[in-house]
Amino acid sequence: MFQKVAFIGLGLIGGSIARAIREKYPRVRLAARTASTQTLAYACDQGLIQETPGNLALLAGDADLIILATPIELIPEYLRQVYPCAGPGAVIIDTGSTKARIVEGAKKYADKFIGCHPMFGSEKSGVQNADSRLLRGARFVFTPYKNTPEPKLRAVQQFFKALGARPCRTGAREHDAAVAAISHVPYFNAAALLRLADDDARRALAATGFQSCTRVAESDPDWGLDIARTNKKEVLSGLQTLQKELRCLEKLITRAQFPALRCYLELSRQTRRKIYPQ
Repeated sequence: MFQKVAFIGLGLIGGSIARAIREKYPRVRLAARTASTQTLAYACDQGLIQETPGNLALLAGDADLIILATPIELIPEYLRQVYPCAGPGAVIIDTGSTKARIVEGAKKYADKFIGCHPMFGSEKSGVQNADSRLLRGARFVFTPYKNTPEPKLRAVQQFFKALGARPCRTGAREHDAAVAAISHVPYFNAAALLRLADDDARRALAATGFQSCTRVAESDPDWGLDIARTNKKEVLSGLQTLQKELRCLEKLITRAQFPALRCYLELSRQTRRKIYPQ
């Protein structure tokens, strides 16, 4: 079990993990460094964090687990800086929602670093919205190297399992293709759907169906930019597939092929029920 966990970055994801650790393991020491003094002050006031060292050596030197919970594009540089500060037995993970670019550029850190994507979140952001319940049942995807020390991988997986998460492992590229389809493209789709509510009359009539379809569009736009930059190929491929499906629907409706349209809609309904059993 980890005795000290250090965070670099403490937004919704990092804050929710910190809150879950604090509730499950109140004696574990939690330390953090963030770009925002307000974030640190809030985390300390809430009892999430006990230590706020000003440099990486003090933050990471005696930490068993180091979590890089910054925006995706900052992770490689923080990993480069924190790696020499971490002890030989330490585990370093990140929380980036794309993995290939990070993991492929960090092979020389494989004795300590394991790519990770905690697959939970909210349309809200910031440590003030952190919630330990978000971890319950959430997939924690690990993308280890062939030479990743197996005891370290098992230790971090067991740790998050104890916090209520469901750890699993996959390849970085396979991960990026999957999350493009089930997370990134739906985000951009939701952003596009909101352009249909382009006047006051339409917005006044928007009800729960539209709310459900567009909820993720309230996510931080900087996250959207991060995934567009770091998972560009897979996102574009997914958007093209989505456009193909929309053209199919357009054709079925234009030609009044309603039996075929019903089959299409029924298949979609059954697919959703398989993913989310009632």
